[in-house]
Amino acid sequence: MFYNATPWYRYTVTTIVLALIIHFVFGFVLGLSVDEAHYALYGLHLDWSYFDHPPLVGWIQALPAHWSWFDGWLRLIPQALWLIGLLISLRVTHILLEQYRSPFDYITSKAAMFWTSLIFILAPIMHVLGVGLLPDTLLLVLIPAMLLITLNLNEKLDQRKPHDLLQWLLLGIVLGLSGLAKYTALFFALAIPFCLIAWHGFKMFRRPGLYLCLFIAAVLISPVILWNYQHEWISFIYQFRHGTGGQWQLKKVFIFILNQLVTYGLLIILGIAWRIRKRSLVPKVLLSFFLIPFILFAYFSGGGGSLPHWTAPAWLALAPIAGIGLAQAWESGRRFWISLIASVQLMICLLGFTLLFFGGIPQIDKDHAWGKKNPIADLYGWQAAGLRMKEFSEKYKTPHLAVQNWTLASRLAWYAKPLQVFVLDERVDQFDLWSGPLPIGSDALLLNWSQMSFAEPVSNTGFESCELLGTQAVHRLGRDIAQFDFLLCKNWQGQISPKRLP
Repeated sequence: MFYNATPWYRYTVTTIVLALIIHFVFGFVLGLSVDEAHYALYGLHLDWSYFDHPPLVGWIQALPAHWSWFDGWLRLIPQALWLIGLLISLRVTHILLEQYRSPFDYITSKAAMFWTSLIFILAPIMHVLGVGLLPDTLLLVLIPAMLLITLNLNEKLDQRKPHDLLQWLLLGIVLGLSGLAKYTALFFALAIPFCLIAWHGFKMFRRPGLYLCLFIAAVLISPVILWNYQHEWISFIYQFRHGTGGQWQLKKVFIFILNQLVTYGLLIILGIAWRIRKRSLVPKVLLSFFLIPFILFAYFSGGGGSLPHWTAPAWLALAPIAGIGLAQAWESGRRFWISLIASVQLMICLLGFTLLFFGGIPQIDKDHAWGKKNPIADLYGWQAAGLRMKEFSEKYKTPHLAVQNWTLASRLAWYAKPLQVFVLDERVDQFDLWSGPLPIGSDALLLNWSQMSFAEPVSNTGFESCELLGTQAVHRLGRDIAQFDFLLCKNWQGQISPKRLP
């Protein structure tokens, strides 16, 4: 049947399968990133919510985290979510063409679905979310689901006797799960009333299903509210300060936009520009699923900052409309620019895969100035370091592990579990809730890492002394890309201010 399918269908299936194979391979090759390990620890410390994020990212991997699966098997979860999110977007593409077809839509839905999938696959940042389970990976499913249900509600409300209760029920579940996934899901949810009011006016507020939807969503997110109430709203306060801290600067917004263009590519911009130019009958208010969160993220980037992957669900919501536009442009003979931009994005993706596999630029080692800033080194060596710390813990009868920054704690706590890890700084984070402060007068095994090295915390308020027990180089394909130092520190006095080494 596959060989008898249309060429566009074969192209779509082929590109998706190739992307999944790449994700599967890197899932076993790479160690967990700092965020992946942090959220995997959520699964080991089940709670109603957490310091920096709601709990769904931990709940969803609770069983595999406790079963001590290999990292690669744990990463099957984000790979499945990546695929489901893409399939929902392809379904949205089909609905937009079948139900809102304009005179300009002389293309098949299979052609548009291919371009939708290509937009998704040629965006480099999407592969990060397809390998590592982050809260944004969950939104890759939930936000397209919001858009799809909104389209279905529009169809139901167009009927004289709408049977829309099921759609409202599903929307309530999706909204609740989104609130359990990430706080910024609210930015995307704002597009739902915008679309429905634009299409049907304020009569939608007379629908009983709307209040059922809101009730279900409120019940689902109630654990997060209750947990924050019990913990003096620390998560909400942290997120507010994280999003608004710092002086607002316009240049930061421009940097944010530039990063977006690099990480998501120009192919989607070309597609949406062509679609709007054609003045199609596709409901343009659906663009609010992209514009509302993107504008908000761009604004907050001028102050507290905004990471590139936060907008991934917004770009995915835009992909079906842009995919239709690209299919139209391709059939209209605008193939040179499409091919050129697609080729550039493909080369960027392939370059990223190559650097990931080699552990950075092959000719640069850890002693080189570039090697010391090698971000790829972050993904190698932590499992071996965690096992070494467990050996030292048994040898020296010291159950306490310590680091001087929380980003070092996540990987160590994951790979050295079940030993407790203490973060020796004044910043409040999730480890303060899990481990608390290191007991006064206790000894600890301290881990230092060459890519984020700190001075030994020896002072009249820190440790009395620290002894180097050994070092461990991180090897990748015949070269060293980083180094771990293992220290035994004695008689903790309770307070230090970690000092980064040059």
